[in-house]
Amino acid sequence: MSKNLNSEIKALNPLIADPKRCTQAQVPSLLKPNCKNFQQTQNVDTSILDAQVVRNDYIRFVLDRKGILHSNSKISLSMKLSGTEHPAFFPFPTGVYGLIKKCVLRAGTTILDSTDSYGLLSAYENQMLGNDTALRKERIKSGFVNARKSQKVPSINAQVLNGTEIASALSYDLGREFAVTLDTDGKAPVGDKVKTTIHENQNLVNESDFVLELSTLFSSLRFTQLPLFMIDQPVIIELFLEDTNSHRICTPQGGTLPVFNLDLDSPKLIADYIYYDIDTMNNFASQNSTMSLPFFEHQLIRTNVNYSTTPNFTRNLGGAGKAISMIKIAHNEPDSADRHNSLINDFKSDIHETGGGDDVAYNVKVNDKFLFPVKVSNVCEQYVNTLEAEGLPLNLSAREYQDDLGTDFTNVELIEDHQQPASFNGQKRFMSIYNLTGERVNNRGLELHIDVANGSDKSLLQNVWLQISKTLILQNGRFTEIYN
Repeated sequence: MSKNLNSEIKALNPLIADPKRCTQAQVPSLLKPNCKNFQQTQNVDTSILDAQVVRNDYIRFVLDRKGILHSNSKISLSMKLSGTEHPAFFPFPTGVYGLIKKCVLRAGTTILDSTDSYGLLSAYENQMLGNDTALRKERIKSGFVNARKSQKVPSINAQVLNGTEIASALSYDLGREFAVTLDTDGKAPVGDKVKTTIHENQNLVNESDFVLELSTLFSSLRFTQLPLFMIDQPVIIELFLEDTNSHRICTPQGGTLPVFNLDLDSPKLIADYIYYDIDTMNNFASQNSTMSLPFFEHQLIRTNVNYSTTPNFTRNLGGAGKAISMIKIAHNEPDSADRHNSLINDFKSDIHETGGGDDVAYNVKVNDKFLFPVKVSNVCEQYVNTLEAEGLPLNLSAREYQDDLGTDFTNVELIEDHQQPASFNGQKRFMSIYNLTGERVNNRGLELHIDVANGSDKSLLQNVWLQISKTLILQNGRFTEIYN
């Protein structure tokens, strides 16, 4: 078993400590996920809750006020075909998370954690999952596809398979081999193309259940578990869903767009509640009648920009009076026609036309001082800045990050009849910037400076998420919110 997969399996076990999650000094040990080993006294009770409100574009759950909410709790749902049957699947970069336009976790009227345009942000954050996790876990659980493999394809140009091979190239790994159908003469089809198809559980026609993890939707829950037994306010989870059919699913190349709606009977919250012995729970509540918990939220700033006509772009991002630890940037084209006829829909970040290349330089002004002495223009340095901001490498190729570096993906193996180079090259130009100053932003806010040479002559949507730190104070059963 690989190290990455073994780590993922361990993370599902509430009795196994994870040192990376045990470093938040503000969080009491009892609320740190997988940090205390109470093998003698810990109990986990699982409840399957129906949604209190469910529509094609909205789901709301209300948690029971008992125990401590385990961060590995999950939401399951499925899609239902309406009309003529045609194959369809969730976009590869997001899986089922591409359904989510906005997710909100709140206690009463106090927002604990919230992210807007979540589907696009998840397309970026999913790139940090390892190959084994993507292939063996997420592909089945959420329909997300991001595993890679080195692919060798035999030479089949109107010949019987003869053992000769085309040079190996990168290919997305669906966990199955390509199919070759020989004609009546025992020869392969013309064109040196082989085809791979998605698994049956990924085909929405089969109405499979997909799973979303709360700790993925609400990243604060990776470090803090909610003491529901101490909260007098109703704790609510709200999911605002993408309701435009072509914006949330993909089809095989040239395929007809079917109509899939949320199965209104399918949303379930699989909530795991942790309990300890009665003395431990009572002592914890009495010793922490006033408790400060670190949380953070993603504030989204969006604007339309055409880098061909505005190659030097400056925008004030706001954030005055707040502690902003990270800036995440993505560019997409939400109004692009026929966006479903692809493997990724519009869950991508690209600045240029395919094959055109881009020269991007950026800097951020924090409290009247630039974060970098000069604008960062080297693509490798931009990737390293992203890696350092997140603390994890992106599981993508150089050609996915910037198209003009060449071609990584095989043009021989088709996935659902889509060519991989056209689908993936240059489509993951995500950028993150860590705020090295550690200072609270003054009343002038943050300024983002981006210069783009050879940008596409098209209107792009620039999405910028500010990761804002805040403190939630739980006192007498009620939360109040303070920005750090």
